[in-house]
Amino acid sequence: MGQIIFTIIFLAFLAAAFLAWYFTHKSREKERMLLIEKGIEVPEQKGGWNFSFRFPWLKIGVLITAIAVGLIIGIILNEITGERQFPPVMMLFFGGIGMIIAHYVGKKEN
Repeated sequence: MGQIIFTIIFLAFLAAAFLAWYFTHKSREKERMLLIEKGIEVPEQKGGWNFSFRFPWLKIGVLITAIAVGLIIGIILNEITGERQFPPVMMLFFGGIGMIIAHYVGKKEN
């Protein structure tokens, strides 16, 4: 039963991500066409990719590591106490801590 719920949530996430990308792409194209119709110069995009964007691998690595540590601690607490709520609670707790650490790790030095 848990796998079915996880699969449904995962597919819903994928559908939401695709729809967000699709409507963003569609609105940019509509905006570009309106600018062309009004005679405004539209800069050409090279392949549609912005190469100045740097993906935050370090932040994502810190977050995933923190979630994994939370899962491991939750499983250990589950084995010790026998209560089943520890793994998801610890994953959320350590995930939040990981997000805070990732924020400070990725912050630019002034």
